[in-house]
Amino acid sequence: MSDTPRDPVSEAIAREDPRSLAEAATPELLQQMKAAEDLLEARHQRVRRRSRFAIATQSLVGLVAVAGFFVNAYQTWVNKQQQQLQRAIDQDRWSKEFARASQADKYRAFFETSVLATDPVNRDKRLVGYALLQEFVQDRDYTQKAMLMLEESLEQELRSNTEPGLDAEHRVTVGAILTALSQTNDCRALERAARSVDRIAKRHARFGDASESGEVLKVYVRRVLGRAADVCATFKDLDAVRRPIRDTLMKNPDLLALQGHPTAAEADRKLVETLLAACLDEIAVSGATECPAAIAGYAALCDRADTKELQDDGAGCDAVRSAAARLKAAAGAPAR
Repeated sequence: MSDTPRDPVSEAIAREDPRSLAEAATPELLQQMKAAEDLLEARHQRVRRRSRFAIATQSLVGLVAVAGFFVNAYQTWVNKQQQQLQRAIDQDRWSKEFARASQADKYRAFFETSVLATDPVNRDKRLVGYALLQEFVQDRDYTQKAMLMLEESLEQELRSNTEPGLDAEHRVTVGAILTALSQTNDCRALERAARSVDRIAKRHARFGDASESGEVLKVYVRRVLGRAADVCATFKDLDAVRRPIRDTLMKNPDLLALQGHPTAAEADRKLVETLLAACLDEIAVSGATECPAAIAGYAALCDRADTKELQDDGAGCDAVRSAAARLKAAAGAPAR
């Protein structure tokens, strides 16, 4: 044990015994102790305030940092949105500019093609023009213009042929024109192309040349009616394309060697026979022909048609179905 004497004041303070403290300490000592405690308390409060200020400062710095992070994130998002908006505006502007340039190029190409197709001297240039007009027949914006030009060209070619029948040059040009007229996937456009058959009727009425007009009518049947069989969706649509050709044949039966005054059923049957004859001859000599698709399409339209629609087409549809079945069987037969 320590021999150091205990201070009664310290012991009284440790026991928190006010009576013993009053007995052991003088008023001067108590006054000094109180002053010392006040000094220590003031120092403690001063240190505490400094700690609070430091904590507040650190908290404020942290808040500023967090706020800065969110501000930077928001600014980044705003910049990204502005960039996307600017890209969309630029893309729209360039798309419109490209569309205008494309339209201008297409118009210039159509004009140059028209110059070729209407060349009054060079037949080869006209043939090139007729071939190029096929592209514009397929273009919805230029279909009507291209067809009108081809129809007028057909009339001019027929007018320029003054010999009986079609000579080799006129046969090629007429075939090129009608091929171009038929190069559309729009059944309604083919209906308009079929109405241009009136050029043949006018020619036949003026010159009475059944041989020439009949050859042109056969090309109509092969190209326009054959195309309609491939692209039209219903038998009714096919009949709308066929009607102008059939009406022309009924008024001029000698064009396809019909006698007397043929009925609509007889005219339809003759058109089917003409189409099949031209297609079967073409299939026999050519490996690149759309005739199988035309015959198969015609047969499919016949199968989907109702009895009323086939009122005048029973025999014609039977012939088409038979030809389609033969072609299908031939296509499936093994090569020898």
